[in-house]
Amino acid sequence: MHKLPPGTHPLAAELMGVLMPLIKDSQSGVAAVMAGFDLTFSQLRMLWILDHAGSDLAVNELAEQVSLSLPAAGRAVDGMVRIGLLTRREDEVDRRIKRIGLAEPGRETLEKIGRARGQSADRFVEALTKDEQAALAGALATLGALTRKHFAAPTGASCSPPEKSA
Repeated sequence: MHKLPPGTHPLAAELMGVLMPLIKDSQSGVAAVMAGFDLTFSQLRMLWILDHAGSDLAVNELAEQVSLSLPAAGRAVDGMVRIGLLTRREDEVDRRIKRIGLAEPGRETLEKIGRARGQSADRFVEALTKDEQAALAGALATLGALTRKHFAAPTGASCSPPEKSA
């Protein structure tokens, strides 16, 4: 297991110990999608930031949020514009500013990554017995209630388990 810092609360360590196998299993699918587009982690973060931004961002705003220098961010954006994941346009007010947006293929890339993450969870849940699935559903209901209480859910995210079909 991943080494946690000294002084980590035992319950926090247990939580990470439970989550890490699922996270690690999903990483191979995520990495495969990223490799298919030859994306770096910084570029993947740019896609995610633009997806959640609500509007196009200036290159310098994007660079700041990804913690890259302006030239490095510009090169990363250039590559993603070239392959069609991002759009670039002039700002309506100041034509010197270039606004960067998420193109439809960029959204599709994020969806593929989401599906890769979900496949790992699906494999895990499908391997469980009905009793194990019921126990997990109860534990997730409690965990979901606690996370909603202590963390603000991102727009469009749901912490509640999907409804059961009849």
